[in-house]
Amino acid sequence: MIKMTDIDIFDNDERIVVNKACEGTPLSAFTKQRLLANLTFAHDISTGQDVLNLLDGLIEKVKHVSEEEWESLKVKIPFATYYDAESNVDEVPVNEE
Repeated sequence: MIKMTDIDIFDNDERIVVNKACEGTPLSAFTKQRLLANLTFAHDISTGQDVLNLLDGLIEKVKHVSEEEWESLKVKIPFATYYDAESNVDEVPVNEE
């Protein structure tokens, strides 16, 4: 089995999902099984194909991480993420006339 103990196994969108999934949960209680349950629930209620594809890939990656690797990964939460000005929805566009 390939060791996957670095957050680089997750792309930016997957990191955002994992960060959001653990909000309000102490890291000690944020188990791999808990994350998989959250991701499976999100998958079951999602309708967008892009979201389903993202969750499918993330679920498979998490399933392949060993418990030992998970313990090493979760201490790095919140995972570093990035955004650019075009994807930032916090900014209200200025009406240019």
